[in-house]
Amino acid sequence: MNNILENCPLTLNTTRICSINPINTAAEVSKIGFSNMKPNAVILVNKNEVFDAIAVTSLIHFPINASLLFTDGNNLNEETLKEIKRLSPKGYNGIHVILVGNISKNVSSELKEYGFGTHHIAGRNHYETACMISKVRKEFKNILIMSGEEYSEGIVTSYWSAHHGDPILFVKKDKIPQCTLEVIKKMDDINIYIVGSTKTVSRGVEDYLSNLDNVKNLGRIDGENPYEIAVNFAEYKDSKTEFGWGKNYREGHAFTFGVLNQPMDIIAGVLFAHMGKHSPSLLVGKDKTPEVVERYVKSVKPMPPKDMPIPPFMHGFILGSTQNISYNEQIMIEEMLSIDHEMMNMEHEVTDMHDEKMGMEGDMSKMMSMHHQMMNMETCNHCSDCMDMHNMNPQGKMKEMEHGMDDMNDEKMGMEDEMSKMMSMHHQMMGMDDEDAMKYQHCMHHMNKDNDEEHEMSKMEEEENMGYTHEMYMPEEDDKNYEKKPCNCKSKMSEEHRFEFNNINCRVVSIHDILK
Repeated sequence: MNNILENCPLTLNTTRICSINPINTAAEVSKIGFSNMKPNAVILVNKNEVFDAIAVTSLIHFPINASLLFTDGNNLNEETLKEIKRLSPKGYNGIHVILVGNISKNVSSELKEYGFGTHHIAGRNHYETACMISKVRKEFKNILIMSGEEYSEGIVTSYWSAHHGDPILFVKKDKIPQCTLEVIKKMDDINIYIVGSTKTVSRGVEDYLSNLDNVKNLGRIDGENPYEIAVNFAEYKDSKTEFGWGKNYREGHAFTFGVLNQPMDIIAGVLFAHMGKHSPSLLVGKDKTPEVVERYVKSVKPMPPKDMPIPPFMHGFILGSTQNISYNEQIMIEEMLSIDHEMMNMEHEVTDMHDEKMGMEGDMSKMMSMHHQMMNMETCNHCSDCMDMHNMNPQGKMKEMEHGMDDMNDEKMGMEDEMSKMMSMHHQMMGMDDEDAMKYQHCMHHMNKDNDEEHEMSKMEEEENMGYTHEMYMPEEDDKNYEKKPCNCKSKMSEEHRFEFNNINCRVVSIHDILK
């Protein structure tokens, strides 16, 4: 039991197909895909024939609706037989098991002994076998072309073929086999899609195919390496023909992850493209996710909303035990897919931003306190009507503070440079330039008791009706902006915090008291 748990770890957003070999992988995938349904048929392939297995994936699609299993070339594998019995296929035109490619007649004979009807599709090589399989499909609009010499760039075509039923034909790098050409020429208005770079299918082959009269459209899905090609295929969508997965938008996608050195495990997972979550194939390493794969998965993953996320969610099928794809790699895949992981990161970012903001506010408070001490300010509850519009930020909240120093003496003059630096820092914090602060030196002031009698009477009337009137003073060149506003704070000025500015008694007001 412990050994199983070690080789088959679980995560929230991944399902590992825990297996010890390709035969076992195919059987386990079949159990998941057809847990409560019966397929019409079972497709049986030699466990060592990669290209036969790739070519036959188009028959998994409807109307055959088949499960894919592997066996030994000369004998029927016991585990495979057990799964065929469990599936108990319904039959497709009287056929229960379709044998493909290089498989001994002994296998067919053994199956017949158990009452299963069989049909064997096999050419002299995998190029011909693929051509024969395409004839079983009969009707299709698209043909997939890949290298019959190197499987790594084209193996992901098997997932689309199982999903959509489009046949796969093989070519050599610089040559098109005769049977492949015959199948293409017999089709009217066919669309051809080459999967792979010019390293495996040359530009000459592409040009030849595109010039055929019956080829309506030709496209190529390529990339720098098999990992990038798999990503490009998952994203690809031909708007003219609707060919391709087109998974290039943010939603809850599912993918099947496999490693290139286990090609039969990758092919065994095509059932996940035919049914269920209909997932394309992505390629990873045993212990590392290629950067192109990670970048792609994150680009199509839904962004967590403010509230709880809703379906569909991301999911990944991992083919093989930890001997094929390590637990560390599974965790990396989990993190790529997980929306919860993203939401937790967002919470940490918000917390960090809040802490940073609180730290800035603490520094601001200290700065203001130091400034008030230097300015000998007293506490006085003045409201925002006392302040000029220059003291407002875009949201209309108080920002600026009046600067003035009362009763400066010789001892304080030595602090001038320090004060200048402090004021400059304060202006920056308050969104002011030093130059603007000097140009518009707005002072809060009450009328001096030494003014003439007429003004004193006016002052008394204001005191009686509304408390004290605080005037907004502007320099002479801005006299046109002079305005007089009532202050509702009803707080009296103290004598010791006045200073003289252009023959007017002014008083410094604390920003904290204004904001109260």
